[in-house]
Amino acid sequence: MTRTLGDFLTESFHIEGMRRMVSKAEHKEAERFMALERIELQDMIDFVKAFQPNAKFRTKEGLNVRVGKHLPPLGGVAVGYALTDLLYKANEENSSPHLIHLEYELLHPFTDCNGRSGRILWLWQSKRILGELPYLSFLHSFYYHALDNARE
Repeated sequence: MTRTLGDFLTESFHIEGMRRMVSKAEHKEAERFMALERIELQDMIDFVKAFQPNAKFRTKEGLNVRVGKHLPPLGGVAVGYALTDLLYKANEENSSPHLIHLEYELLHPFTDCNGRSGRILWLWQSKRILGELPYLSFLHSFYYHALDNARE
């Protein structure tokens, strides 16, 4: 269960099969991110740079990725505009952390670190709505949200 930011970061790493410890620099960056009033494009870029220094923002043509069977939008300036629009929605009071996370993952704006950066965006929105870190883990919460949406 997520009880601290460190717990969340550890779970986020484990989702990707990473069994290493979260570094002090990564934890500090996550704390900075979580303290933001609004999330801007540069905040996402800075978060990714701290967690995956070699990852690239896919705003250049040719920076294309494939995620399993999913082919996100081709690299180019449209990715930057799409992420800017997505963050605008994420900053709205009535936006769903789960839907924003899904849209972020489908966009896949970076060459790497999309899972970790998408999950921290989810956590930031969840904390803003709840006023504190969610007690449930990311996977637990996301699973039940998906079931609720399927029932509707």
